[in-house]
Amino acid sequence: MKINRYVVLVLFTVSLLALTVASQISQVTNAISVEEIKTCTTSFYDEVQNIYGNCVYYNNYTSCLNTSGSNTDCSLVQDSRNLSCKTGEIIIKKNSTECQPPTKFIVSSIKDSITEKKEIDFSSWGACVQNTENDCLIVTCVSLYDGAHNGQFTDCKGGKSCQKFQFCKDSVKVLYKNSRDDFVEYDPSFYLPQLAIKEVGK
Repeated sequence: MKINRYVVLVLFTVSLLALTVASQISQVTNAISVEEIKTCTTSFYDEVQNIYGNCVYYNNYTSCLNTSGSNTDCSLVQDSRNLSCKTGEIIIKKNSTECQPPTKFIVSSIKDSITEKKEIDFSSWGACVQNTENDCLIVTCVSLYDGAHNGQFTDCKGGKSCQKFQFCKDSVKVLYKNSRDDFVEYDPSFYLPQLAIKEVGK
């Protein structure tokens, strides 16, 4: 007996959705690390798979010897043949998890043996990416309604509203840009509510 690996029927998807928080921590330097926080949804469902086994196929037919004419001296004959066939079904408990892009960054920095944590919550602002420049962590965010493409980060060119956070060992800078080509601490064309940094503990 063997279980067919191909799904033949999804019996009923159970609408039990579990919201979980997944995180990934990256070490930028010895003093700076960043944690990406995203929301994941887990769906639990039952999947029906076929069970196969051995079956016997019987073929009944009439055989005639025609000894005294057509269709005479006939008898019933039965042939049998062994084959593989479906013998039942089995329900497999399964789940699948889908995660959305990160919605928060938590930046940890060590100063005088004390760890400070700062949070950037961009869940309702736009999309952000992170990279490293000159031993500093750079978080660049683009507005959801004035730059992001389908909720995804593309770039900060062509008049898009963007905000940049620069976390270095001894300093934190927040820069902006909209109509200009470079980031500055004050851009009068940046008209959106500013994305803030929140202290979340030590």
